[in-house]
Amino acid sequence: MKKKFIVLALSLSLFFTASCTNQQQKQAIGGVESSVSKMGDIKKVKVTADKANIRSGCSNDTPILQSSNKDNTLDVVNEVSDWFAVKLPNNSIGFVPKSQCKPIVAEDTTPNTTPDTNKDVTPESQGTTPQGGTSQPEATTPKTPSAQTNASTLTDSEQQMIKLLNEARSQNNLAPLEVDMQLTNVARVKAQDMIDNNYFSHNSPKYGSPFDMMKAFKINFVQAGENIAGNQSVENAENSLMNSPGHRQNILSPNYTHIGIGIKDGGPYGKMFSQMFISKPK
Repeated sequence: MKKKFIVLALSLSLFFTASCTNQQQKQAIGGVESSVSKMGDIKKVKVTADKANIRSGCSNDTPILQSSNKDNTLDVVNEVSDWFAVKLPNNSIGFVPKSQCKPIVAEDTTPNTTPDTNKDVTPESQGTTPQGGTSQPEATTPKTPSAQTNASTLTDSEQQMIKLLNEARSQNNLAPLEVDMQLTNVARVKAQDMIDNNYFSHNSPKYGSPFDMMKAFKINFVQAGENIAGNQSVENAENSLMNSPGHRQNILSPNYTHIGIGIKDGGPYGKMFSQMFISKPK
C-alpha cells in the first residue's frame, strides 16, 4: 500500500511540474490567450414561423390569446424555459415558443457618438459575472484613452487578423463576420487598457467585464464574447486562438454576426489583442 501511495504521489508531482513547465514555456515565447462569452438581455424577438400562436401559459395545451405573423416583432418581458413571455397590445402577457421566433437587437434611436476622450465614461452596470468566471471587482469611473479610439478604418494588423479569422469561418461553411467600427474602437480601448494597467484579463480594473464595457459604449447585442491574446505577431496570435477550444468556439460561432478587433503594440508579449464578438440579428 505504501509503495502504491508513493507512486501515485510521484505521478501527481510529475503532472503538476509538466503543466507548470508548459505554461512557463508558453509565456516565455510570448503567447497567452483567454476567452469569455455571455448572452445579453433579450428585449425583442422576431417571429420566424409563418404564424406563431401566443398562449396564456407555457404549454401547447393552454388557450391561444392571439396569433402573430412572420417577421412581426414582439416585446420580451422574460424567458421561461423554452418560451418567451411577451407583452401584448392590451398590456397582458402571453407566451410564444422559442422555436417560433428569434432574438433581435432593437435599433438605438439615440445619436451614435464616440465618447469624448476628455470626459468620464461610466459603465451602466458593474459586478456582472461572465459564464464560468468570478464576480467582477468594482470598476472606477474611467476616462477613455484618446489614442485612435475614434478611428474609422482598420489598421494593417487588424485587417490581417480579420482576413485570417474570416478565412477560418469560410473553411467551416460559416458566413464572414462584419466589422463593426464602434465595437472595434471598444476593442482598441481594451487592448490599450491591458498594456497601460499591466494586466491580462477579461475583467478590467477600469471598465469591468467586456460586457460592461460594451454597454458603457452603447453597444447592443443578443450575445457577446471576447477573445484576448498577447503575442508577438498577428499570425501567431490567431493560430494560438484557433488551437484553443474556447477561443475557437467564439471565432467559429454561427450565432455571431459582427466583430471588433483591437491590436496595440506593447505589454510583456509584444502586442496585445482583443477580439470582441456580438450577435445583432435584425
